[in-house]
Amino acid sequence: MSLDLTQAIDVDAERRRLEKDLAAAQKELDGATKKLGNDQFLAKAPANVIDGIRTRERSAHRDIERIQHQLDALPMS
Repeated sequence: MSLDLTQAIDVDAERRRLEKDLAAAQKELDGATKKLGNDQFLAKAPANVIDGIRTRERSAHRDIERIQHQLDALPMS
């Protein structure tokens, strides 16, 4: 069961907020992916740093999926 909250929230403002969050998550993903694709970085970086970047990459993927799902669920204005 879902609630119709279209009258309770400003859909356009929520869409803008989510799009801003999506852009930030995409930027995070792009940065992590770029580092993990750099062989020189991988050769020199400590394992714990590489693990941290892999964690950030996975988290960014999850964030993008979650935010996109929220955007898709918003009614068209």
